[in-house]
Amino acid sequence: MKTYLIALAVMIVFVVSSCSSQQQVDTEDSEDSSEFDSFASCIKENGLKMYGSFTCSVCKRQRAIFGSSFELVGEIECHPRGENPQTELCLQKDIEKTPTWILEQDGEEIKRLTGFQNMETLAEISGCQLPP
Repeated sequence: MKTYLIALAVMIVFVVSSCSSQQQVDTEDSEDSSEFDSFASCIKENGLKMYGSFTCSVCKRQRAIFGSSFELVGEIECHPRGENPQTELCLQKDIEKTPTWILEQDGEEIKRLTGFQNMETLAEISGCQLPP
């Protein structure tokens, strides 16, 4: 139990410190965020997941580029005080910084990206098409 608590404390430190050390990145704001609904659904269907934290400013900017469509992506909350936290899963996946995007197929990790990702990169690794 003591080892688990230490691992949990280390995870929290990594998540909090990774958010504060990320560089500022300009985001593209979508006028009509619902235009990304099919793209966001495709990402989820193809096994790409974002591991994030409600305290992470970079995660907030990542969510913002999707607008309301982000709810279709399905974020894994790593912070134990976040809504529906899945901290144990984040520990199992060795999430050290947020956001971390992981592409899985048949339960196997195919690709991992850490930090802010633009839409083109997410389209490329997920195999999903961006709206015109």
